[in-house]
Amino acid sequence: MSNLSILSMRLGFALARSARSTSMKLLISLLAALCVVLGAAPPAPAQTLDAPRALGPRGQIALRAEPPGAPVELAASGPDHVGSFTIENRGDGPLKVTRVIVRSSPEDPRVPPGVSAELEGGGSSATLPPGASRKVVVRWKTAGVRARELYGHVVVESDAVAAGAAGALEVARTLAMGIHAERGSGFVGDHILSIMTFLPLLGVVAIFLAHLLRYKDDRKLRLMTVVLMGVNLVLAAWLYAQFDRGFTRADGNDGYQFIEHGVWIRSLSVEYFVGVDGVSISMVLLTALISFVGALASYSVKDQLKGYFAMYNLLVTGMFGVFIALDLFLFFVFWEVMLLPMYFLIGIWGGPRREYAAIKFFLYTLAGSVFMLLAFIWFYLNAGHTYLVDGQATERIFSIPELSRVAWTAQGLTILGVAAVKVVWIWLFIGFAIKIPMFPFHTWLPDAHVEAPTAISVILAGVLLKMGTYGILRINFTLLPDATQWAAPAMAAFGVVNILYGAFCAMAQSDLKKLVAYSSVSHMGFTLLALGAMTPQGIQACLVQMFNHGLITAMLFTLVGVVYDRVHTRDIDRFGGLASEMPLYTALVGFAFMASLGLPGLSGFWGEAMTFIGAFPRYRALTILAAIGVILTAAYHLWALQRMFLGTFRASWRQSKYLEPFGGKFPEISGRELASIAPLAALVLLLGFWPRPLLSLIDRGALEVHRLVDRPGQSQIAGASGAGGAAFARAGGPEEGASPSQGALASAR
Repeated sequence: MSNLSILSMRLGFALARSARSTSMKLLISLLAALCVVLGAAPPAPAQTLDAPRALGPRGQIALRAEPPGAPVELAASGPDHVGSFTIENRGDGPLKVTRVIVRSSPEDPRVPPGVSAELEGGGSSATLPPGASRKVVVRWKTAGVRARELYGHVVVESDAVAAGAAGALEVARTLAMGIHAERGSGFVGDHILSIMTFLPLLGVVAIFLAHLLRYKDDRKLRLMTVVLMGVNLVLAAWLYAQFDRGFTRADGNDGYQFIEHGVWIRSLSVEYFVGVDGVSISMVLLTALISFVGALASYSVKDQLKGYFAMYNLLVTGMFGVFIALDLFLFFVFWEVMLLPMYFLIGIWGGPRREYAAIKFFLYTLAGSVFMLLAFIWFYLNAGHTYLVDGQATERIFSIPELSRVAWTAQGLTILGVAAVKVVWIWLFIGFAIKIPMFPFHTWLPDAHVEAPTAISVILAGVLLKMGTYGILRINFTLLPDATQWAAPAMAAFGVVNILYGAFCAMAQSDLKKLVAYSSVSHMGFTLLALGAMTPQGIQACLVQMFNHGLITAMLFTLVGVVYDRVHTRDIDRFGGLASEMPLYTALVGFAFMASLGLPGLSGFWGEAMTFIGAFPRYRALTILAAIGVILTAAYHLWALQRMFLGTFRASWRQSKYLEPFGGKFPEISGRELASIAPLAALVLLLGFWPRPLLSLIDRGALEVHRLVDRPGQSQIAGASGAGGAAFARAGGPEEGASPSQGALASAR
């Protein structure tokens, strides 16, 4: 942690000790917590290159900005944004500045269009005598530009030299200065992703203070969590409305929107770098919705509410962070933050075998994290020369956009005699496959689902499983496209195994919750098959299936919790004839089952149909086998529906001790339970008949990912013409025969 962070923390805690009122304690504690969570990196020294004395009097170049240690802020000036920094000659001889240029090119548009840099007074070259300085003016012409923010670098080349390896003299590398501008979205708009991510931490801090102050009314804490999740849902709706669906890599910022980028841990070249694109935006929206539904479902929890809702809020922060992180270190931190609260939520508030299920979940996920960490360290150590956001040069970095420009295959690195890109790809895939979960790493899931409280099952199925396929898309596909091509057939084969194995296991279950858990294993197999196809429709099908499966399984687990809260059993064979007792509940379960089996007109249909369309040109036999899974899915859903709701009602339930308060009758679904299910059901119906609101979000993201890993072929439909093809053309894809991972750096290096 930086010295500034430590100083801020000490100051916060000192103020907290001196504060007298409860409100002041709350305010200071929140500030201290933010210092702990976000940290602060010390400013970077001015960028300099020293001239060795052996060469005689030479210039020494330095770049200086105000304030130091941060990118140059471009302020609004009429229709444009303008800023400046200073080139200084701190040597004892003349310094020749040979070029000043924005770090970008038509083939690799790092920054939005309209950004230029020149020396004050014009030109891009000059000679500075000793002690002299010259300003560089950076201008961003925003007319007709889609980007809301600008992050980039201005590169300065000169004749300065420096001592290289073993004391030899070599031409020094270029210096860079970071630049940044925002186009007036306001504080909330500029920091919307951080607000959504860290807002639940306010709930954690409030609950901690309530514990210290011995606050007894835990029901208010439950209401507070619902309100926080509701606020996040409103912010997510604003994010959905403001997201530019036509924004691509050609529009700058590597295709990301709502970016926040700063140095976090300078000594390790770790950055706080977040943003969303067409791949992640739907997952952020899904997380906001499922978090709200889970908070409503948490009303069934009665014991130790302070601990439960503290862990719940921390879990939500981790989930949001995974989907917005664009730095591998930050991604890993959020991934691990998510692990701990889930362990306690299952282990303390779960069912009879909760300790076993929690430990199994923890060990499996932690094992996957070890493989991920190994891969991240390999990327970090082999990144090569680049710059942090403020322009400081570094040889190691965790930034996903920067790492995506490295030609990993061309480096020819090996691990134990095997191509390193293949080994690292497998490490990453194992880490993410455990979370999906993919056969044979799936055995933790049924236990975790069966023992977890209803709300945690909703979170687990609705959001956490999607992190596996999201990680493959964001990291495997983006950073190692060549290795992805090599592994694609195996990925598709594992997907078909998941589909069939999960369906057969679901058919054998008598526990309703375990049936739904195994159905998740089966349905997530469609995402693997879609990814393995590597067609535009396949990648889009994966994103559609992830979102729709999150809606449907969240609804299913909520409905399972409804009947379990009434009679404390999920044994399908013990029920029968429930339709006569709970007609509305029966209708909702039937609706959810039909959506899960892929009935046309409901959202579950689109993911499976698009998977078949995308995969069939590449893997005809595997696609035919996967289609058998659809038949099996219909079979186990309809059989469960028949056993539970049709036939004669079992009179023995009239004497059940659980139904005595209700006169021996099953009470109908309550208003609170209906409120948690209604938004999910409405979206399932809406997206079933009109999927365009979802497809418009992910279209460009899917095409950008496809462009990285696979060139279009004659058998592919999407992206061959029209808007998709235009997006490809504007993005400037790789040359024929070039490695997809080989980005053009132009003058960037």
